[in-house]
Amino acid sequence: MRLTVGDPPLAPSSIGGAGVGMIEPSQDRSPAAFLSRMTRTPVPRLAFSPDEAAASLGVSRDYFDEHVLPELRTVRRGRRRLVPIRDLERWLSESAARALESER
Repeated sequence: MRLTVGDPPLAPSSIGGAGVGMIEPSQDRSPAAFLSRMTRTPVPRLAFSPDEAAASLGVSRDYFDEHVLPELRTVRRGRRRLVPIRDLERWLSESAARALESER
């Protein structure tokens, strides 16, 4: 069987039997279906980029690079740098504790 541009889609019976090779709607693998599934079940973040980490603390990227980043562990892969959220939370907790202790 030879197909050309403009031919109508093949019926399931001409592909090898009814239902053979057909994707059920629940198994839709299109990019739109993938995005739809992803928006319904968000994936929890484990790390931020340095820009996102600075924004989450409410400081500028320059301030973050100078005062916060040297005290954090980071993950580097190529040019990509990630700041684990747990380390950012730990740094914030420890820094807040030190500030409270020094005020006494």
